Formats: sequence, C-alpha cells, structure tokens
Amino acid sequence: MTKNDKPGGLADIVYRNNQKLVRKSKEKASYTKDELDEPKHKIANPELFAKGREILGNLISKRMKTSGGTDVDWLIEHNGGFMIFELKTFYDDRIVISKAQMSAYMRLYDNLPKCRILFIGHDDSDFTNLDDPVWLFEMNQWRLGNILHVEGSRTDAAYNENVAGYRIEREFMEKIDVKILRDKIDSIWHEFERS
Repeated sequence: MTKNDKPGGLADIVYRNNQKLVRKSKEKASYTKDELDEPKHKIANPELFAKGREILGNLISKRMKTSGGTDVDWLIEHNGGFMIFELKTFYDDRIVISKAQMSAYMRLYDNLPKCRILFIGHDDSDFTNLDDPVWLFEMNQWRLGNILHVEGSRTDAAYNENVAGYRIEREFMEKIDVKILRDKIDSIWHEFERS
C-alpha cells in the first residue's frame, strides 16, 4: 500500500462518504435573476421619503412629556391577513429591538386574527442579490420563548442612544438567503388566500 492509498476499512469508507455528503450539503446553489426579480414597488422620490421620515422626529420635542416612537418597516394586508416586516441591520453580530416596538408588535400579533411578523436581520443588504444571506425569526417563535435574547438598556447604532429593549444575537436567528425569504413571503400570501 502506498502513502496515497486510502484505507479500506468500513469505518473509513463510511467516514469518507459522510464527508462527501457534508461537502455537498454545504455547497449552495446560486440563483439566476431575471426581470421578475426586479422590485415591484419603488419609492418615486427617495429624498422626499427620507425627509418625511426624518421630520417625524421633530414632532416630539424635549419640552414634551411624550417620548419614544417607532415605525413599521413594511405592512401588507391580504384577504384579512397581515404580514409585517421589521428590518434590522446587524451591529457587532446583533440586532436591537426596542421594548416599545416589540410591545406594539406583540399586541398586533395577539389581536389580529391572521398576522405573521418577520424580524429580518441583515448586513446592510439591499435585497437585490438573491444569494445574499439574511437572518430571520418570527413573532410566533418569540412568543413561544424560542428566541434567546438579552433584555435591558442597549445602545442602538442607528440612533446612538440607549434604548430599553432586546438584543438578539445573529446566531439565534435562522440564516437563509434573499430568494428563500421571498419564497417564504409568497407562501404566507398563499396561506392568506386559502383562509
């Protein structure tokens, strides 16, 4: 037997075959984009849109007792069902969700008869590359206690201020790609059509 010959024992054969399967399962298909993958909705005037969001912050002043505020990134109603997306950019491999925002989402989830809320973490993706990874969890997982998180006062990178809320590490979210996310969103749409 030369040094290039591989041992032929059963354990060695099983190990080599298993390694081939592991390598194959780690290989990821690349998606081909076509015109149907172009955005269905575009902001006609991004500057005006950004300004509208920015000036909302001016509505509540330091003189007022009223405080806080949050937004909903995307809300879709279809056949009485609601899909809500909350997009968060990762900072130090974690996302921060304010307590007020999570409380609002929990109330919506609990009180709307058909409601799916998706929290989507990303590394500054614009969602045009179908192979880009995103990380996901849903409100039902949160309500069941399946999403590990740390609660407390957290620094939110977007606002550079302490926010009472939740820190969720990337590793506790499901990693999928943009194509799979789009398929999931469409399957929720079809679920709402059936009911």
